[in-house]
Amino acid sequence: MNSGRPETMENLPALYTIFQGEVAMVTDYGAFIKIPGCRKQGLVHRTHMSSCRVDKPSEIVDVGDKVWVKLIGREMKNDRIKVSLSMKVVNQGTGKDLDPNNVIIEQEERRRRAFPGYTG
Repeated sequence: MNSGRPETMENLPALYTIFQGEVAMVTDYGAFIKIPGCRKQGLVHRTHMSSCRVDKPSEIVDVGDKVWVKLIGREMKNDRIKVSLSMKVVNQGTGKDLDPNNVIIEQEERRRRAFPGYTG
């Protein structure tokens, strides 16, 4: 699947952009969402699917579902781009940003750094 060219972040939406994507795959730890306009997929970890605890992501989404997501992180790791998405900060009915100042995201990031074993 790799065309031999290194991946770049050029085609990715900007950080904190909200868009509607399609669920490509559901795993035990989250769901991979197709990012429109590029070949990349991003992960919505199960801790970012809902403000309630999610034990089985398959109970929240199915392959082919359209969901609203916010791009909350992107990083290069071993020549691969890792894209992190969140569903819980976006109204799934309207696509409206429920965390316009990114307060929830920043609080969780600080908590995760302070407690390395923290999973949400």
